[in-house]
Amino acid sequence: MRFFKQLHYWYRKYLPKTIQDFFIFIKRTYNLVRIYISYFNFFFNLKKKARNSDLSWMASVDDDLSTQNNELIQKLINWAKTALDIKLSTNTNLPSNMFLNLFPGEHYKLLAAIAHDESPQNIVEVGTFTGMSARVLLDFSSSNSKITTFDLNPWDSYPTYLTNNDFKSKRIVQFLEDLTFEEVFNKHKEFFLEADLIFLDAPKDGKFEKNLLTKFSELNFPIKKRYLILDDIRYKEMFEIWRLIKSPKIDATSFGHWSGTGIVDISKGIKL
Repeated sequence: MRFFKQLHYWYRKYLPKTIQDFFIFIKRTYNLVRIYISYFNFFFNLKKKARNSDLSWMASVDDDLSTQNNELIQKLINWAKTALDIKLSTNTNLPSNMFLNLFPGEHYKLLAAIAHDESPQNIVEVGTFTGMSARVLLDFSSSNSKITTFDLNPWDSYPTYLTNNDFKSKRIVQFLEDLTFEEVFNKHKEFFLEADLIFLDAPKDGKFEKNLLTKFSELNFPIKKRYLILDDIRYKEMFEIWRLIKSPKIDATSFGHWSGTGIVDISKGIKL
């Protein structure tokens, strides 16, 4: 041990500063290359096996007090128990039908359980796409519940789980508008104020969701039981957004979507 200390002393004393800096640069470069190689090995090996894969972030939660000791813990336990007993009907002619009953791994059975147990009357969905989530929410909420769904593309522009009869019954209505625009959001804000459940499954671009959550935080929500569900919170683009939320919340990924499911209690509004 003394020999190495002496060696380190000689190194620092007699080697020119430029040479010392060079060795430090080589060491840092070597470590950085090792890190990148490990990332690439992980990423590409996983790509061969997993249907979808990507790099994400992780962080401790002891500083994120909104995750601690809230009622959502027991709620999630109850919803997960309900989800276990649910069997979703599938149409094998529709895309991604094999994922409806994948639990855990996908969020459809969890959505069904929340709709069943909480009986939301007013549901708002941001991101219609093929209507898989809207279908589940329609089928497992009460018969007098209503869904308002937003997208930029018509619901029937994709192979869809929704039907004309769903819209004729007026249990679901779609608006083709971009909620990031202030005038558009203000036109539709009453749907959010009246909502019992809001499901946010939007672009995950790191901008849209933050913009919308900021608008939510500025609303004067009436106090009542109300939940916000965010999809894909494990995406790199969504990680910071999830951490910004100060209202009671829980990461429900283990019982929801493999790419992240976050549930927020916004009964008293949302704080960022």
